[in-house]
Amino acid sequence: MQRPLRVFLCHASQDKPAVRELYQRLNAESWINPWLDEEDLLPGQDFDLEIYKATRDADAIIICLSKISVAKEGYVNKEIRRALDIAQEKSEGAIYVIPLRLDDCNPSFEQLKKLHWVDYFAPNAHEKLLKALRVRAGALKIEFPEYKKGTALEAKPMGSPDDGLDLYRFIEIPSTVEVPYPFGIGKYPVTNAQYERFLNAPDFANPVYWLEFPKFDEECQRIGDWGGQDGLNWVREELKKSKSKVLLPRHWEDKNFGKSNPNHPMVGISWYEANAYCEWLFQNWNTVSESKANPSLRPQAIRLPLEIEWQKAAGGVKPEGHYPWDEPNKATTSLKEILRRANVSESGIGHTTPVNAYPLGKSPFGVMDMCGNVWEWQANYSGQEYGGQKALALRGGSWSNIEVLARVAVRLNLRPYYRDNLIGFRVVVSLPNG
Repeated sequence: MQRPLRVFLCHASQDKPAVRELYQRLNAESWINPWLDEEDLLPGQDFDLEIYKATRDADAIIICLSKISVAKEGYVNKEIRRALDIAQEKSEGAIYVIPLRLDDCNPSFEQLKKLHWVDYFAPNAHEKLLKALRVRAGALKIEFPEYKKGTALEAKPMGSPDDGLDLYRFIEIPSTVEVPYPFGIGKYPVTNAQYERFLNAPDFANPVYWLEFPKFDEECQRIGDWGGQDGLNWVREELKKSKSKVLLPRHWEDKNFGKSNPNHPMVGISWYEANAYCEWLFQNWNTVSESKANPSLRPQAIRLPLEIEWQKAAGGVKPEGHYPWDEPNKATTSLKEILRRANVSESGIGHTTPVNAYPLGKSPFGVMDMCGNVWEWQANYSGQEYGGQKALALRGGSWSNIEVLARVAVRLNLRPYYRDNLIGFRVVVSLPNG
């Protein structure tokens, strides 16, 4: 029977939140079996003995270090010394100990300094880490799946996944009975790095981005445009309060959610801001990375998804309890399996994760991160009212909600000016024949 690659995570307790997130991402890989004390130690076991055994039996050890941990004396240093001693027994040149910096720290271990680091705060760091682990797995004759292009047969990716532009990809969803026209949907939610381009645009407050958003009723039928100047008046009022030319997202400076996490989903923006971004993307299509990532795509419009479109891309709402990754007529009930596929409150991470952190959570069409992480604004009204104002729909659950709220059929209802760290969005493109 094929066994997975055993990976031990060496870390200080102060770095637990970041290491817990790393554990979840590695655990989502079917060929990796990560070992983390809070997940794998059982009540009554001898802590030191089990740590020693896990270190001894590991195929690779990731040493996670930060400014806090390198300044700390104690158990983490004991684990590092133990790992380095075991490394001496491995074949010369083998990838066994992988130093991983969680921030710009300066480790003092001389034996670590001669090894190439992974800076986990740098772009594409997780991909580099997986590449190193694949090399180690190959040396041990442990099979691992190659990254393969493709989704369900009826889904058509709009570009190659090998060009470094995967986060900008759209996936074409064909016409069906439920949605009688084809459309393209963002493979991932919009990230901080993507939204930051809008913030840096010299014409952020240009009225063309903030007027006449398309209006859809509770049945996802077009009923014209948002009349008046709701979006423009709202952003002008907010800019006046902030005394700035650009309206920063509510959690933009937060180390767990904001700009320091380029591949995390965008959060802390209103429905108005999400719509304005869609229009900015459409107006600037020929100059943005999305155009390069999807060379065959000729958008007729770019907007938020309708609920019927989002549900279709997520694999449908039936049966009750259906998740995006479930096969037809299936519904996952195992919490362990859900946690391998989605960032929900039971994961214990406590904030958003990169949009590509859960490859096992993809929908039948290959659309990613539709369950957990962030609620996603939808284009249409939800049928609910608050204070005489119609609410708008959101789908997908979040990092802060229990797993049952991340089912495809679950809806959240909010007013358009609501801004929170639970809420993000993805975009849809209208196609020429749509």
